[in-house]
Amino acid sequence: MSFLEENAGVKMDSGDLETAEPQCGPEGPKVVTQDPEKFTIHDKDHKVLVLNSGTLLAVPHKDYIRPETFFTLPCRFSRSVDEHKGSPIFLAVSKGDLCLCCKRDKKKNQPTLQLKKQNLAQLSSLKEKKMKPFAFYRAKVVSRNTLESAAYPGWFICTSCNLGEPVGMTNNPGQKECIDFSFEPVKNVEMSPSEISK
Repeated sequence: MSFLEENAGVKMDSGDLETAEPQCGPEGPKVVTQDPEKFTIHDKDHKVLVLNSGTLLAVPHKDYIRPETFFTLPCRFSRSVDEHKGSPIFLAVSKGDLCLCCKRDKKKNQPTLQLKKQNLAQLSSLKEKKMKPFAFYRAKVVSRNTLESAAYPGWFICTSCNLGEPVGMTNNPGQKECIDFSFEPVKNVEMSPSEISK
């Protein structure tokens, strides 16, 4: 997965966070901010995902390895036609400022997983067409989860059976690629996206 610099052209301050449904009070509607959930992600071979020089890698879990913290927020589409696929979510790393995105690589002529410079809290304000590449359906499979691209149905986030390889996308999981992940909640993180001031 490569790190691509992209500017959405939208400046953000702490008042622009993703909102849940408005709630009414005596003063009228008020906006309720939604904090992201924080996880580390492990594959079925007990590899953890780490961020190294702008690339997500799957490496063996050791005491001296610090897994990357993933920030997740729920995503809402105007039509819920793919509810059977799981719950749509956004995923980000680097304190919520690098979002996972599935886009077609013109050279490879297939979808690839990328990291884009985009604040997690801003994603829900995008139009659905621009939001979809950042959305993944999180589906429970026994005790693990799969992450299927909303923009490219049938393509899943995957790790290689080889150690230290970049995290990618596959439409043909098997012995060489793993698409099943455990999400382990993280309690203490230095900062969340809502605490970052721009």
